[in-house]
Amino acid sequence: MDRMRCMLRFSEAQLLEWNSDLTTQRDENGSTPLHFAAALAQQSQRGSICWQVLEANSAALYQSDCNGLFPIHVAASVGESGTITMFLNKSPSSAGLQDSMGRTFLHVAAEKRKVRIVSSACRNRSLLWILNIQDNDGNTALHLAIQARSLRMFCALLGNRHTHLNLSNNIGQTPLDISLYGIPPGIFDDQISEAKIHFALTVVNARSGGSRRDHFEENYTRQLKYDETEQLEKAKEPTQTLCIGVALVATATFTVTFALPGGYKADEHINGGTPTLAGRYAFDAFIIASTFSFVLSVMAMVGLMYSGYSILNPQTRRIYLIAALYLGSTSGTCFLTTFALGLYMVLARVAHKSAIAICVISPLAVICKQMDLWLKWALLAQPLCTRIGLTRTLVIVTTRILFSLLMEFWPIIFIFVWATYTSN
Repeated sequence: MDRMRCMLRFSEAQLLEWNSDLTTQRDENGSTPLHFAAALAQQSQRGSICWQVLEANSAALYQSDCNGLFPIHVAASVGESGTITMFLNKSPSSAGLQDSMGRTFLHVAAEKRKVRIVSSACRNRSLLWILNIQDNDGNTALHLAIQARSLRMFCALLGNRHTHLNLSNNIGQTPLDISLYGIPPGIFDDQISEAKIHFALTVVNARSGGSRRDHFEENYTRQLKYDETEQLEKAKEPTQTLCIGVALVATATFTVTFALPGGYKADEHINGGTPTLAGRYAFDAFIIASTFSFVLSVMAMVGLMYSGYSILNPQTRRIYLIAALYLGSTSGTCFLTTFALGLYMVLARVAHKSAIAICVISPLAVICKQMDLWLKWALLAQPLCTRIGLTRTLVIVTTRILFSLLMEFWPIIFIFVWATYTSN
């Protein structure tokens, strides 16, 4: 197969040496051979089809098809960063080529969510001059990255000080305006990328456009045709699944509460019928954890049931649903604590190291729920540091992460504080 490819490449090279005008031939869409080659994978190596065409006629880079797309736009559209690098090395000025809609290759990459290309362009000092080029609609690459709702592309652009944050497009929208109206209305998690993008722009003091905000809100509402009741109806199916989950947690906790580790004292002993391990620190913590787990899961079930009542107004149903989601998550944390403490009481005296290992490993399940949040803050940390400084960035990121951890782990803190109080 490799020998066959070498023969084909050799024949292509001979053909181009024989007639280099073939590189300028167009099909019915105006595409040249370089347009087709730019759409192929792994064309940045020496001897590739792109390389051979460029060697035969570097002017092919500046031929557009019927839609005004140049080969560099095609490479950006399919995410071939290596091919783009080869084009730029051959002719740096090709970076500024604009198609019929006024888009550079960076606009196309942002619109198509090609993160590698956008990130690479933002790190390349020779491409600083194209970062703020506006297309026919007045959009820069930053506008399009926000519209694409890509946090990684946004962070790459925000982290470059040469990216202007307050340019308005033809309808008066700055990146801050687009980020605000890009947040999906209704029931959403405030940790989604759209909310993080808007938060970051607010922190770095990005400005809104000069147009009237009421017009934007009117157009935004009409465009989305948002109906809160409809959104709640869509949430019914996942809430039914969640209701099953919290019901299982409640059932398991109820069962383990009346089947305590260590069993009960025999009737002929003092305090017969009471738990054998009663009075220990771990036992007190276990009881509080199981109580929290059961009560919170029941509260979550009640909230989910009320969120499905169509007789309630949408805002009330929304409140019940958000509360149920949080309570259900927290009940899972308490259930995990119950599991770890139960095993610790059983194993502590006979397998102390294993008991400790179980207590250390168990919280990992809770921490995993925060991984998405931490990754997003890690992405935002570098561009925020570039824009507002290290100290302020550390304060903002640390505060947010600690608050999320507190909201997740407060039951565990209370459980062990109460166990300490009752054991004294």
